[in-house]
Amino acid sequence: MNKLPVTLILFATLLSGFPSLGFAFFPEKSGHSKPAFESARFGEFHNDSLHRIDFRYADRKRGVKPFIIPAVLIAGGTVFNYSDLKYDAQEWVWKNHNYQGAADDYLRFGPVVGLYALNALGVKAQNNIGNQSAILFKSLLVNTVITKSLKNIFDEKRPTGDPGSFPSGHTSLVFAAAQVIHHEYGENSVWYSIGAYSCATAVGAMRFAKGGHWFPDVLAGAGIGMISTELIYLTHQYKWDWQHMKRLDIFPFSMGRQKGLTLVYTF
Repeated sequence: MNKLPVTLILFATLLSGFPSLGFAFFPEKSGHSKPAFESARFGEFHNDSLHRIDFRYADRKRGVKPFIIPAVLIAGGTVFNYSDLKYDAQEWVWKNHNYQGAADDYLRFGPVVGLYALNALGVKAQNNIGNQSAILFKSLLVNTVITKSLKNIFDEKRPTGDPGSFPSGHTSLVFAAAQVIHHEYGENSVWYSIGAYSCATAVGAMRFAKGGHWFPDVLAGAGIGMISTELIYLTHQYKWDWQHMKRLDIFPFSMGRQKGLTLVYTF
């Protein structure tokens, strides 16, 4: 019995400088005389077209364990953020390990470069490069949204007096990418995970040593980066391979003042 193909249409539009989204799920019938997107009823959902999130066995088996360390780091960073210990630690590190270089600005992208370098070298990963890229992109996006939001909420001053201290954006970004390497290559060899986390830790240490952040900012940033990636792995649908990508069509559209891209995916 043939399955009823379902087409997902996602309209990304721009109106008066602000993006708006419209999408619909509807069955694709044979002999349809008009393009599928012309007959879509935007903003309407149909229950028979929604896909149930189905966590992979590996994710179900791990349970809450991957979230424990990130939660401890975030909680610890939040607690120490209101402690005088952060001032004492900063004074000590400035006296003994003051750092004024810019390596942290470049090293934060180390795990991202490493991920694609391992792909280029043909090292076996848990997912193909399409899914890896989708996971990495979504992880960094979620991480950025969380980090920027918390910076605005806490509004903490950096040791240098500049705004946006808590949590550390450099640290959260590099730990989010390091967590992807841990997921993709950690089961092959623990040294892949060690290398990624060492790079991430070095970035956090340099941010602390140069006065870009207090040490609680670094702790919380590391936890946020890790937990962002864990959330993406928990919900990712693993459809970014060539077989699924062939079902995706992208084309521009214009509706009055609204212009954007239309994404059509046939399930």
